[in-house]
Amino acid sequence: MSKPVLISIPVSNLGRSVQMLLEEKGVDYEFETASPHSDAVNAVHPLGKVPALRHGELTLCESEAMARYIDKVFDGPKFFPEDPTLCAKVDQWVSLHNTAFDTSMIRQYVLGYVLPKMAGKEPNREQIDASLPIVKKHLAVLESALEGGFLVGDSLTYADLANFPTLAYLPDFPESAEMLKEFPNVVAYIDAIGARESAKKTQPRRG
Repeated sequence: MSKPVLISIPVSNLGRSVQMLLEEKGVDYEFETASPHSDAVNAVHPLGKVPALRHGELTLCESEAMARYIDKVFDGPKFFPEDPTLCAKVDQWVSLHNTAFDTSMIRQYVLGYVLPKMAGKEPNREQIDASLPIVKKHLAVLESALEGGFLVGDSLTYADLANFPTLAYLPDFPESAEMLKEFPNVVAYIDAIGARESAKKTQPRRG
């Protein structure tokens, strides 16, 4: 069987979710660095976004579709449980991440710092300040859900791999770092998953 090729950039939280899954399952894969809207990405993703996946003749976009494919096709532990109730819960937390947490924490808050910096400008204070109440609300939801240490059941699932790379950015920015002091379960979760080999191997460079 040919190696799957994950096409992304190291700083992509969504790409890191898929890469951590590949690492956790022990899959032999290749990582191809390609920017959004580059020829390599446009050839796979109809909207030119990362991540994307190529495996033999198959091409896939959307991180959850990639994750489900990887979990079904490759050996190793399963991250989408066979139990339908638990699997539905995984889907719930992946959907909450992709439709809400990613938007507030990354697209609105983190990128309010990062994109202006890349252009040599000051942070977008209006965008950042508007995002903070929503980020805090979403952290409160996660704080309650993480009483047991994982989002679903008593072991790591793709729900955790989907959410962790986003949360891992929050200690690096001033308002969210201060905010995390109110959410000890979230902090413990970031620390625990961040200590896994899959997280260490996929850690993007800071700065």
